[in-house]
Amino acid sequence: LVARGNHLDGLVCLSGCDKTNPGVVMALARMNLPGLVLYGGSIDPGRYENRDVTIQDVFEAVGAQAAGKITLEQLKELENQACPGAGSCGGQFTANTMATVMEFLGISPMGLNSITASDPQKREAARKCGELVMRLIRENIRPRDILTKQSLENAILGVAATGGSTNAVLHLLAIAHEADVALDIDEFDSLSQKTPLLTDLKPAGRYVAADLHHAGGIALVAKRLAEAKLLHTNCMTVTGRTLGEEAQHAKETPGQRVIAALDQPFKPTGGLVILKGNLASEGCVVKVSASG
Repeated sequence: LVARGNHLDGLVCLSGCDKTNPGVVMALARMNLPGLVLYGGSIDPGRYENRDVTIQDVFEAVGAQAAGKITLEQLKELENQACPGAGSCGGQFTANTMATVMEFLGISPMGLNSITASDPQKREAARKCGELVMRLIRENIRPRDILTKQSLENAILGVAATGGSTNAVLHLLAIAHEADVALDIDEFDSLSQKTPLLTDLKPAGRYVAADLHHAGGIALVAKRLAEAKLLHTNCMTVTGRTLGEEAQHAKETPGQRVIAALDQPFKPTGGLVILKGNLASEGCVVKVSASG
């Protein structure tokens, strides 16, 4: 409403959590004004008992304390260490999953979303986005030129390859609707079935989003998928390069263990797996109307 009311020529959308990430992409798709998205960034991990911890560890510790496995003092100490600064939850939860999605869609510049919130490089990333939106305006490149069926399929591959949140299903269907692209929920299953799990990220894995950035970021995951001939490499991005060209710039950190080689994908180490159907069939979940 603000963008329309002020007759803006283009937009740099800043988002920072589960709902605002898909929300701004939906708004761009609906208005179809030249624009892009920059995610505010993940929180850096805290340190407790010589290991990285996130909000997930606090949730688990609450249960451990209730079961008498740790003391209330230990729980408090963990709580005080788990969130050392600004940023969204540090694992591949919904916020970081949708940040991944936006890079695979091409609506966020590859490599900028994964810079953590407190990293000084985030300021330069914001400046870069300002330069890019001016180019998008000059060349009249609009979100619906970028948000295509192929780019949405790329995003689904990105979610599957990083062990991302199932909320991505809801959000990508909504983005597709706003972009006027036909996308069926069953397509998530067929694409996921052939996609290797390439990152070892919390909540099912061991590492946090900051580790993924330092190991090569989403570009390296995209490069792996391109090597497997799964990725639509010719999709346009807001940088003016294709997604395949962006992936070619990926630099692998020697000795890193966060991103797997294509022939040695990770096996899920936890979490809920539903092989067929839904936990609740159609019509089983009913919400009482607020006006009732």
